[in-house]
Amino acid sequence: MVDSRSPRARLPENWRRVFTTRAAIVLVLLVALLSVGTAVVNIGTNAVGGPLEEYVPVAVRSAAAFTGALTGFMMVGSALALRRGLRVGWWASLLLLPLTAAQGLLQSSPYSFPLVVLSLVSMPTLLVTRKRFDKPLALSTTQIAAGASLVGVQLYGTIGGYALREEFDSINTILDAFYFTLITSSTVGYGDVTPNPGSVQGMLFTMSVLILGVASFGIAIGALVGPVIQDRISKTLGKMTESQLQLLDEHILVLGYGELTEPIVDELADSGREFVVVTSDREAATVLTDRGISVVNGDPSDEEPLRRAKIERA
Repeated sequence: MVDSRSPRARLPENWRRVFTTRAAIVLVLLVALLSVGTAVVNIGTNAVGGPLEEYVPVAVRSAAAFTGALTGFMMVGSALALRRGLRVGWWASLLLLPLTAAQGLLQSSPYSFPLVVLSLVSMPTLLVTRKRFDKPLALSTTQIAAGASLVGVQLYGTIGGYALREEFDSINTILDAFYFTLITSSTVGYGDVTPNPGSVQGMLFTMSVLILGVASFGIAIGALVGPVIQDRISKTLGKMTESQLQLLDEHILVLGYGELTEPIVDELADSGREFVVVTSDREAATVLTDRGISVVNGDPSDEEPLRRAKIERA
């Protein structure tokens, strides 16, 4: 018999599931940070000494170092998606882990060895926890349109810049055209790629890229980042967003949260039924929201919180 006071007895029944899931998230995050750190070190020191040093050209080693930092930042995003249980985060991590291992090998530096090992170790853990990350990525039509406009402007500028390369100074390849589009649409404008003097066509094209780029960046930030900030504020305050409230239908309302209703909430959460807790306790609302339970913050004896919780549909 296990002593009820022992540490093992205090563990939740699904502690193995929780441990492996968190281990996968932590490993992906560590690989992301190590990828960025290794890239910065290799760029700064230009160290060599890896097993592929004799076979990898210097240009490839430098490219692997610079792209390693980019891959690391992308993996930070995939780790955050894993933390939310998103399936897209699992797929992104599965694709990026072999890439970080390959970049570590191509960097041909002794500092890259831990990155290669950790990337390879993380892949089996990620595969084992495949079924733990099953939430779909729900994007609104506005968010999809904003992302498409951002990509569309970059394609427009890159293809157009390359097609009009004779009208520009220093655009010779498709990479030069993409570089020009990126620094123009983001308003950085180093001035190293400019239209040829007297080229009206080049000048008009540059202005179009600038206007469309600024507009697409602004729309994308508002559409993609805004809802995330709103959702975080709502969770911090223990509130449901208006879009979540509009989707409520044939749900159960639990009025108040305390010793009396806590067992009811736990039973409903285990049953998978859709329900909403109406409580004026902000601390309890935050705890419930962290558990993934829908909460409307307000006095359950008032009519307004009940209307917001769609009592007529409950």
